[in-house]
This record gives sequence, structure tokens and C-alpha cells, in this order.
Amino acid sequence: MDRVLDIISSGHRYLSVASLDQISRRRNLLGKMGACCCLLLFLALLDGLVARFREPPNLLKILPGESLEINGPLEDEVEDVRELTYAGSSPHLHLTFEAAHKGYFLGGDMWRGQLKVDPQTPPGEYSLTVGIRGKTPPKPLPPYQVLVFADPGSRQKSYKSLINSHTGLSPWAAAAGFLPAILLLFGGVFLLSQKRERLLAGLGRAEIYRVAGGEGECVISFGLGTDHGLQPGSRVRILDDQEHEVGTGEVQESTATDSLALVQSEQKIKPGYVVCRRLD
Repeated sequence: MDRVLDIISSGHRYLSVASLDQISRRRNLLGKMGACCCLLLFLALLDGLVARFREPPNLLKILPGESLEINGPLEDEVEDVRELTYAGSSPHLHLTFEAAHKGYFLGGDMWRGQLKVDPQTPPGEYSLTVGIRGKTPPKPLPPYQVLVFADPGSRQKSYKSLINSHTGLSPWAAAAGFLPAILLLFGGVFLLSQKRERLLAGLGRAEIYRVAGGEGECVISFGLGTDHGLQPGSRVRILDDQEHEVGTGEVQESTATDSLALVQSEQKIKPGYVVCRRLD
């Protein structure tokens, strides 16, 4: 009977170790995928910022027959959009003012409107100036540069953003698209880490999550406590990533789920190393 129990125990331990290895591999894979998504998110944001600095804010790109929502600054405050006027270098440009408002960030006077380009507008560069009726500002605002393209492909190639010019997708939209993936991947890492901790605890093991001190002697914190058979004075082993013993420690303080141990080791102990409560 004892032999049977030993075999069952050994089999259970083998399955637990196998499951632990699978979880560790999956967690590491998800972590690497999450890190790659974070890098791609950063590159997309960088691409968008670089493109914005390379193109003037008064540059508008449009196709014949399209309408474009635009915002612009004003030299002075107006009470009604009927006080606003515009002048374009082509009769094919039509601007409709919709509202006057304060800027969202700096609070300056701004207008909002819709630019319409006639379908028969020839491709080329045009200018558009916005002002207030009856007022000539001492320092007029720069006119808008309206670039009319013959087809969507030529407009796409004109974008300074690499993402936009090659895919037609805004770099801001690309960056936003990576956020759900990052949340899901790191959420998976968290859940797998929790499951891994439970399996480790069942084997009498736990990862070190904090190290205080340096070489020779340090204090470590890990997720085994009195519920797992440890108490002040208990001895533990420290194993590295390759399951090699790199030191031993003595538990100084214990709660139900966590402990602090003083470790003597000739090798520097790192977070992520494993504590084993058994000395055999």
C-alpha cells in the first residue's frame, strides 16, 4: 500500500512539474508578445509625432468632391460665425463655418467648419484665408495650404507618416489598436503567474519577489508561509533558473502566505529565483 501511495505521489508531482513547465513557457511567450506590442505602440506614436512635426498644421490634403472638417485659430473673439469670412485662390473651394469656440488646450479663440471641394477641381495646391469681416489684423494668420490630389493613392504616398503612406492607416489608430492586445496579453501573463504560484506552492516552492542586500548575505521575500509549513527558524534552499542550488536561508518572519528569510550565498540572489522548503 505504501508503495502504491509513493507511486501516486510521484505521478502527481511529475504532472505538477510538467504543468508548471507548460505554464512557464506560455507565460514567457505572452510576456514577449506583450513586450513586442508595447514596442510597436511606441513606434506608432513616434511615427505620428515625427509626421506631425514634418508637416505644417495649416496643411490640408483632400480629393475632388470630398468634404473635410477643420478647425482654425482666430485673431479676435467673435459672437457669431456670420462675422467670419474666407477667401480662396480657387472658386472650387467652399468653406462653411459651423461654430466659434475656445481652444481645448490653450483656450484661444477658434472656429470650426467644413471645407468642400468641387468634384471638377483640378489637382494642385490652393490657398485659403480665414478672417473677421471689417477687421484687418496687424499680424494676419498664415493661410491654409489646400493640396488637392487626383486619386487616393497619390494622397496616401504624400503622407510623412510611414504607417500612413504604406498602409493608409493613421499612426494614431494603429497605436490605439495595440492597446487591447497589450491589455489582453499582460492580463494573460498575470493569470498564468497566479496559476504558476499556486502550482509552485503545492510543490513546496515559491518565486522570490524581493531581494534586499547584496552578495554574501541578503533578505528575501517569497510566497510561502505558515499555511505551507514554514515558520521562523525553518530552513529553505535557493534554486536558480537552471534548478541549481545557489544558497540556503533561514526564515526570520512568516505570515500565513509569505515569509522573509536571511540567505547566505556566494552568488548574487535575484528576484525570480525559487525557494524550496525541503532540504532533502
